[in-house]
Amino acid sequence: MGVDFLKEPPIKKSQIIKATDASKKFAEVRKKAIYEPQFISDHNEIKSVVLNYEEYERMYREIDDLREALWEHKISERMEKSDEGKTKPIPFTSHMSKKEREEFNKGNEYDALTDKDLFE
Repeated sequence: MGVDFLKEPPIKKSQIIKATDASKKFAEVRKKAIYEPQFISDHNEIKSVVLNYEEYERMYREIDDLREALWEHKISERMEKSDEGKTKPIPFTSHMSKKEREEFNKGNEYDALTDKDLFE
């Protein structure tokens, strides 16, 4: 099973609208976007995209799933190398951004408890 990868999304000429026209006909642009993305151009360069919210949600979920799969793959690779004695242990949070680590640590206030306090 193969997957086709595109460097750029396919765009039909009918999907491109100039920014000045888009501002004048925004209701029309929104209606067209229900069926296919509308590309807003400015100085002959596409600057914005208007698309159906369901399509946006689908794309968001797909990207989120791919990020999670990549993260799990990286962890799996590191675990294999660690099991083989090729690497030193790596902190769980090493793949997280600074913001993600801060959020993760907010939920871990219980780490400040001693085992005695935790299990009483």
